[in-house]
Amino acid sequence: MEWIIRFTAVWILFLVIIDWKELKINIWSGVFSIVLQIAMDTVFINNGFYKIENPVISIWGSSLFFIIGPVFVIGVLISQYQPSKRWAQILYVFLLAVVYDFEEYLLTIRKELIYTNWNFLSSVIINFILMMSISWFSIVVLKRGRIKEK
Repeated sequence: MEWIIRFTAVWILFLVIIDWKELKINIWSGVFSIVLQIAMDTVFINNGFYKIENPVISIWGSSLFFIIGPVFVIGVLISQYQPSKRWAQILYVFLLAVVYDFEEYLLTIRKELIYTNWNFLSSVIINFILMMSISWFSIVVLKRGRIKEK
């Protein structure tokens, strides 16, 4: 049930703040996020680093509601709100990684994510690298970074 609640909450946020005119481009950042998440979770779950409890619908050990919920939404929104200045992009990636880490921390407290041969610091590092990768994809491949700063 936790996965469905998170899915619903992020999709409500998504539907409220999405720029529908830019979605046809930004959606690819969401797809890229899904590919990264599935690849990472599949490897880490299969190697016994952590496990997902009660995924409702399991996709290679991860929850479908997590994949098409928080993962997809954050990918699209990274692209939509990509800043244009380099220092702001670094800060943006850092802040998004912190939000994602907080979400993961809540999942561990609720015992929906169980670390077996893993720890939170490892997740912090991996999540930062993943957010940098999604941001890079957004900036370089999709040519985002169009929020004008004064």
